[in-house]
Amino acid sequence: MPTNPRPELLAPAGNNESLIAAVENGCDAVYLGATTLSARASAANFAPAELADAIDYAHLRGVKTYVAVNTLVKDSETDDAAALLRHLDESGADAVIVQDIGLLSMARSLAPDLPVHASTQMTVHNSEGAGFLQDMGVKRVVLAREMTLDEIKQVRQNTGIEIEIFVHGALCISYSGQCLASSMIGGRSGNRGVCAQPCRKRYRLRTRPGGREVKTGGEYLLSPKDLNTSRILPELIEAGIDSFKIEGRLKRPEYVACVARIYRGLIDRYVKDPSDYFVTGDESQSLAQVFNRGFTAGYLTGNPHGELMSRRRPHNRGIPIGTVIGCEQNRLRIRLSGTLCIGDGIGIAGAAGAGAGVGAEGAGVGDGADGSGSGAIVRQMCVVDGRQVDRADGGAVVDIALMTSDAHVHAGSTVYKTLDKPLMDSLKGSFTSPTPLRRIPVTIIAEAAVGSPLGLRIEDDNDNAVHIHSEYVIERAVSRPTTREEITRQLAKLGNTVFEASESDINLRIEGGGDIFIPVSQLNRIRSDAVSRLADARIARWRRGACARHQHDRPAGSAGTIRAAEPQPQAADTSKRSPPAVSLAVSVSDMDCLISAIAGGADVVYLGGERFRGVKADVDAEAEAFDLETATEYVHQSGRRIYLNTPKIASDSQMRGVADSISGALRFGADGVLVSNHGAFRLAEEMGLDIVVDSPLNVFNRMSLRFWAERGAGLVTLSPELTLAEIRKIAKYGTVECIVHGRLTLMESEHCVVGGMLGGADSCTVPCEDGGFELVDEKGYAFPLMMDTDCRMHLLNSSELCMLDHVPAVVRAGVSSIRIDARWFESGRAGAITRLYRDALDGCSARDGKIQSTCKGITGEYTTGHYRRGVL
Repeated sequence: MPTNPRPELLAPAGNNESLIAAVENGCDAVYLGATTLSARASAANFAPAELADAIDYAHLRGVKTYVAVNTLVKDSETDDAAALLRHLDESGADAVIVQDIGLLSMARSLAPDLPVHASTQMTVHNSEGAGFLQDMGVKRVVLAREMTLDEIKQVRQNTGIEIEIFVHGALCISYSGQCLASSMIGGRSGNRGVCAQPCRKRYRLRTRPGGREVKTGGEYLLSPKDLNTSRILPELIEAGIDSFKIEGRLKRPEYVACVARIYRGLIDRYVKDPSDYFVTGDESQSLAQVFNRGFTAGYLTGNPHGELMSRRRPHNRGIPIGTVIGCEQNRLRIRLSGTLCIGDGIGIAGAAGAGAGVGAEGAGVGDGADGSGSGAIVRQMCVVDGRQVDRADGGAVVDIALMTSDAHVHAGSTVYKTLDKPLMDSLKGSFTSPTPLRRIPVTIIAEAAVGSPLGLRIEDDNDNAVHIHSEYVIERAVSRPTTREEITRQLAKLGNTVFEASESDINLRIEGGGDIFIPVSQLNRIRSDAVSRLADARIARWRRGACARHQHDRPAGSAGTIRAAEPQPQAADTSKRSPPAVSLAVSVSDMDCLISAIAGGADVVYLGGERFRGVKADVDAEAEAFDLETATEYVHQSGRRIYLNTPKIASDSQMRGVADSISGALRFGADGVLVSNHGAFRLAEEMGLDIVVDSPLNVFNRMSLRFWAERGAGLVTLSPELTLAEIRKIAKYGTVECIVHGRLTLMESEHCVVGGMLGGADSCTVPCEDGGFELVDEKGYAFPLMMDTDCRMHLLNSSELCMLDHVPAVVRAGVSSIRIDARWFESGRAGAITRLYRDALDGCSARDGKIQSTCKGITGEYTTGHYRRGVL
């Protein structure tokens, strides 16, 4: 049996309407964001005072509230972040959801009683990583969406940390927290909550080299379907997962209401009778109707390969409602397969805009990220005899006005209903009605005696109780006594409050006979007073410390708020001396490149990491695999240092190989390990090796730098999303490295675009072994694809990062090391570029007519990344 037979149902609240929708439709907890530092910055979100009110609203109704502060934090934002954490702590938030390891560390020290949940943006995907965070005091981890159910069970068995997974909603193609595509293409960082969703754009697939275009059966090659686990919910419950999360802070409140209501019913249905679990046709249709790009169970039941993707349409497709049978004289004739009503939204497969212009007075139905988009509203509908109708059922033939003449609609095209107005109206009623759907049962005890105040005790089922007495003193009735029935009936009138009590829940004790008189106004007054006090008691029990109501109005960052503890700069030697030398590090993947990098002047080499299939850009495909023992001996004989590079992503089964590699590094005398995930850090830390923290761990501020330094990291690689000015402010607080050259990985994905289309339905035939591939965007930029031996796809930037022209500025920023990522280079080029950076660091210039030491001369198309422009 599961350890937690009834998992928590966690629903999104991107605004106040969605909060009400989630609560009224049965969720156990909501997650929401502040107006700053939230990974869904384009949602309405909540100002600090609104957060306090939202928390109180949920707590009154017995619902927990988790606040997402799940972006990377700039140093300029740390004081506001500290104030927000304190505000959440005082307001009684049930947890804060974080991505930034520095913010996590701050939360544990500044608000130790505020539980911390690790966001899926932390890319936790193995037991070692979950254990690392558990050791830090993290209560819950939101596991990566790429994990299978068996892998989730392993984390459950190997750790004591709470586990949360997504069960419904949009999927990212990249591992969350590891996507640089939006920031590198347009300056909008997914790690900062402003992702521009390049995964929902059009791409072409072509071979590399050669440029032969591959037929793909759709243009949206990075757009996944939506997650829907309703059919496999029993397996998830039996796995003992603590929380089931619905994605959707950017979705409209009707979506939240629908999905929360259905998953509430499904969970309760299973718990009531596991042997009789089912999903009704209406439930499945409603889930599809409110939003879908097609549905998938994701990776939970194994790798779905090509079935993961929605390549033909990146937005809501609705449900099929009929077929076009004619289009003439600005009218569209449709044979319906289901019900269509005035006010519904429709889209047509293959039409320009997926139905734009069909009976529409403007865009706006059921087709965008929030469920509203380029579909068209049905404003007028006629049956074949010309009569206008408000509704037509399956089998009917209807005519709808075609408002534009250039909509490319053909007979036989499928018509989709992208918005169901009656359904949406019904869902809207659940969060706009003044009468709440969610009620708190209470019991009421009234004590009445002539000559005494009326006593009233009201208690809920969570042991909250209030006992009050009226100012009114009960009189003996002169003519008509107040009856028991009248008192009971009046006390049961709880109206639009969240409480409910049947007459059987009211116990009336009258002393000295029944000839008493209590005015109705007095009964109403004491009932209202008691209900108000019980509501306050339910809210107050969640708050921490000395939180007063007026504190909710204090905005984060205002005067008097708590400031973040400041890391101290490293002590400076005031004696006259030369600035410390900046090391030159080079990442390589084979022995030939290692030898070339050492010959070119590298001080440090990082060897290993992911192993890649097929052709590596210009790399010699016959290059032999590295031998760590031989490589270590060679590097040390050259008087240089060598670190073992470890993979960014490694499941529990793959972590055994990582552990063996780290043990080998220790055994062969390597100088240390370069780590990219929390689990690998934990392994290296336990073995006592020198550790270099790599960029996938997203060190974005001096808080994070201090955290890793205090954990024993000898060197920390900063995020490639920082500017030189930001680096300059961070570097004085520790020993840091920056990547200055190479093709940055924009995405790492469990889904392989090439294998998903060309590699077979059930198991991949590894077509990537036969040559290279690239994706080409709508502007013609080509992004190389690299597939590793674990069949993960790495999408590389279209341009090579090059800071050769700016090495003096990088050095002045105070870095201790600069790195060339030469894993994609053939050995000769790796050595040549290493030499150029060596000369630049040494203040030399290699201009012999053969090599021009400028970026334009050595790479052609290049980028300086974010070093000068930064991210939002």
